[in-house]
Amino acid sequence: MKSRSVAALLLLAVLGAALVAGCGGGGSSSGSGGGGSSGDFASTAEAACTKANKEIAALGTPQQADVFKYMERTEAVIGELHEQVQAAAGDGSAEAAYAKGLATAIPVLNGMTNAARSENFDAVRELSDGLVEIHLGELAETAELKACAEVPVSES
Repeated sequence: MKSRSVAALLLLAVLGAALVAGCGGGGSSSGSGGGGSSGDFASTAEAACTKANKEIAALGTPQQADVFKYMERTEAVIGELHEQVQAAAGDGSAEAAYAKGLATAIPVLNGMTNAARSENFDAVRELSDGLVEIHLGELAETAELKACAEVPVSES
């Protein structure tokens, strides 16, 4: 039972890191170097992040047997978020940094999902450090993308 609790706590930490990686950064600030597209980008990014936050929060806290499915779904949600942001990205430097960070996060999430598939929870935890190193939550705050800087709260 202890390992089940550890896995659940691990995944909550991973989720926080994953979502911050997924929803951090953008280009709505006036210093971003963007033109008229920054407002459109900000509204698109905020809507996409709000949706991603809700989807991940709805997954709840996984039991050890559910970690793989949880990571697989989280990876898919963040992948969809990346596609939406990439399509909306303008020419601002914060927008470009956010899109690049999301692109960097995708393979890290994939590695975490693969580790979870193998029930290698230590590797999942270690790989989650890579998400933290991207610092996209900080970029979201700088770009004034409030929803993108939030970490979802599990509904269960």
